[in-house]
Parts: sequence; C-alpha cells; structure tokens
Amino acid sequence: MVVILPYVFTLIIVIITVVEEIRFRNYRKPEKVAKKFALIAIVFGILHLICDFYPFDYTGGTGIDYIGQAVAYSLFINAIIYSTLIVYLNFAVAASVYAVKAIKNNKTRKKGILWLVLSWICALVVAGIVIGNIISDDVRKNSIKVGVKEVTSVTDTDGKPSALVVLEFYNGTGSDITYLSTVYDEVSQNGQEIYDTNIEDSGIDYEIEAVKPGCSVEIRKAYRLDDPSEPVKIVCQSYDGYVVYVDAEYEVK
Repeated sequence: MVVILPYVFTLIIVIITVVEEIRFRNYRKPEKVAKKFALIAIVFGILHLICDFYPFDYTGGTGIDYIGQAVAYSLFINAIIYSTLIVYLNFAVAASVYAVKAIKNNKTRKKGILWLVLSWICALVVAGIVIGNIISDDVRKNSIKVGVKEVTSVTDTDGKPSALVVLEFYNGTGSDITYLSTVYDEVSQNGQEIYDTNIEDSGIDYEIEAVKPGCSVEIRKAYRLDDPSEPVKIVCQSYDGYVVYVDAEYEVK
C-alpha cells in the first residue's frame, strides 16, 4: 500500500496541472504562467536528480527475515524516483506550452525562451550525465585487453579429454577490476557450447581476484571436449556484447 502512495500523489499532481492549464488557456500573460510551471518543474527536477543519484540506502534489519522489508523499501524508493520524474516532465511540458505562446509575442519573446530553457534544464543535465557515463563506460571497456596465450590438451579429474585455455587479462582502466565481473567468455566446439571442468593443478583462480590498474594476470580455465580432434572457438566480450576482445578458433595442441 505504501509503495503506491507516490504514484497516487503523481496522479493528483497531473490532474491539477491539467486543470490549471485549462484555466489559464486564455490568459493574456502566458510568460507568467510559463514562469510558474517552469519553477515548479525545476523543483521536482532537482528532487528527481537527488533521489536518482543519491538514493536513500536501506538501514533496517539485515538477514533473510528482513528480505521482504528491504524489497518493499527498494520499491518505495523506485516509486519516488519515477514519480518525481513524471511530475517534472508534466510541469516541463506545461511550461513549454505557455513559453511557446510567449515566444510568439515580440514583447515577451526573451522571457518565453528563458522559461522554456529553464523548464528543461534538469532534463539536459540528466542527458549530459547519461551521455558522459556511456562514453566513460565505453572508454573503460576498451581499456581492457584479453588475449589467448595457449590452448592445450589435458585430462580432467574424471579422465575425460579436455582443453586448458590460458588467457591473459590486462586491466588498462583506472580502478581495480576482476575478470569475472568485466568479461563474459564462451567456448564452443562444432557450434555447440562446451562447459568448464576440473583438472589437477589448474593453478590459482584469478577470475575473482582484483587486478590493479596497469597489471595483467593469467586466467586458466579447463573445458571438457566433445571431440578432441576438433578446434575450439573462444569468444571473450563485455557483458553487453559491445566490445569483443577475442573471437577466433584455436587448435587444441
């Protein structure tokens, strides 16, 4: 019940805004109406930015007994985030309608442009942050290097023919990262994915070890083969698939 309260509040605000727009539709000073809606839009836009980028963390009880409480809290915070966004857009659109009317009049054109820009300033900030994060994330992913050092024939602990794949993972970003959290890999044979297996003395598992910026580690992974005589195809890429580090076939030596 508490989770839907922000949406109820949002619906009430939207209805009030529509009523106000109808009431002022023939008002002779649209720049003043635009100012009113733009200022309210700015307030809710700032509130949305605060809730979105600095969300209130759950501080209740921990453990399995409090999972439901934590989930409900998370849903409530998300409801506030989406509600403030909807209210912001609602008032920004309303301000834009009257700002455009003001722009059509030479005497109020400057004020109309001012309130039109201010009503969407928060949206521009969000767009700038999103674009900046996308560029930063792309640079980060391309700073990572993965190479295949060797693919050798081994026998797993069940005595089945397998391939030991040795990868070199280089961290060119500016922070500590792990192979497991940044690279998705898949090994296949004859078009079918093959799965990892256990071998004796496979070495240290660096998949979950934090790698310092500018450092490299060897990732050693064993895969049970469907056909020991056929090559294996290795694909290593970012989890979203936008950056491919390895995509080639290798003979099992």
